Parts: sequence; structure tokens; C-alpha cells
Amino acid sequence: MPKVGKGQYTVFLSADHGATQVPEFMQENKIPASRVPVVTIVNKLNKAVKEKYNIDTVIVSDDNYQLHLNDQRIETAKVNKDELVKWMVDQVAAEPGIARAFALKDLNTIPLPVRIRTMLNNGYNPRRNGDIQIILLPQHIEGYSATGTTHGLWNPYDAHIPLLWYGWGIKHGKTNRETYMTDIAPTVGALLHIQMPSGCIGQVVEEVMNKRALFSMNKKYRVAESPGEKESHRYFSD
Repeated sequence: MPKVGKGQYTVFLSADHGATQVPEFMQENKIPASRVPVVTIVNKLNKAVKEKYNIDTVIVSDDNYQLHLNDQRIETAKVNKDELVKWMVDQVAAEPGIARAFALKDLNTIPLPVRIRTMLNNGYNPRRNGDIQIILLPQHIEGYSATGTTHGLWNPYDAHIPLLWYGWGIKHGKTNRETYMTDIAPTVGALLHIQMPSGCIGQVVEEVMNKRALFSMNKKYRVAESPGEKESHRYFSD
């Protein structure tokens, strides 16, 4: 097995999500927080829809703070789906711990902060997404468990993740500029002088690049270190 030594490796390390403090800890410190019983809300809503529209279990699942409806049952009951969804949105929005609720088809027309709209659009797939989107209040989490915490929200405590670069081609330093996990692939591509992947949507993190090392590659694509150059370089993005 080949050995990898000094100046012949590059490492990046990140995470897929952050997390909030547990609601009970926030409450102890007089910060509004709670566990929102989404399953209870779903059961309550299914019962209300049955009474009002005579549709059994119209919500077939809830995932990623989205409610998925049974289109076949709605059609069989001859109920106008837009009318039904609007009524359901009003019911959900009135529940404690809910900041916003809206039909996902209206994502780009209803008033929303740009950051939230962009994040929801980035995760949107019409073949997989639900019909109703729920946004919880800050520090509120889905109450599927009575202990611990969870993730999946747009808030900085959930979306802010570390990014560490280390090794060949990396300049020592740090930045507070906002970067994204989608910037990793184009940055690696730039380090290797190759085309970024076909589905890439990120940008090169220029602050990472040790251009002296990159332009001193020899014919074997190894770093030609100058006398006195440090053995490794570190880069932090936070």
C-alpha cells in the first residue's frame, strides 16, 4: 500500500448540520422554547378534516416539517384541494410553536425572508415534497421525543457548521465570510486544476488557496516546498 507523506495530502472536514440546545435548558434560562407535538397536530388535523370534509386520514405522513396529503382520497371525496389546503394551513398556523404554515406550491409567492425562501427552494423536489410547509418558532423543535435535541431547521444554530481545510495547497488563516458546504467540491477542483462536478452549484473558497504551493507543483504533481516552508498549513472557516 502506498504511503502518503508530508505535502502529499489535503484534508477537509465539515458537518451536515448543527443543533439547538434542548428546550428545557433554554426555558431554565428564560428563553422561549418548547417541543412542538407535530404528531399530535397531525392526528388532530386528520380528525378535523374527517368531520368537515369526510376524508379519512388525509395526511399520510409528515417529514422534514412538511405534511403530505392523500390526493386520491381528496379526489374521491370531490373536494377542492386548494380550498382544503388553505383551511388546513389556517388550522396549523394557529397551533402553539408554529411560526408559519403555507402551501408549498406558494413558496415563491408568499412573503418570506430571502434566506428562508432560498433554503426551502434548495431542498424542494416536486416528486418528493409535501403539500404544506411548517416553520417552527426559534428554539422550538419537533417533539417526537421527551429528551434530547434534533435538527432540520433553517436557523443559524442548526445551519451553521464548521469547515476545516488542512494540508497541501492550503494557506494558514481563517475567514468569517459566509461559505457553504457546496463550496467544497469546486475548491477541491481548483486545488487539483480540474473541472468541478457537473452538478456543482458552489464557489471556490479563494481564501483557502496557497497559490505559491499550487503553482510550484512538479511533473509528478507533488508540492515543491521552498526552504523554511511550514510542513503543513491550516485553514478554518467559521
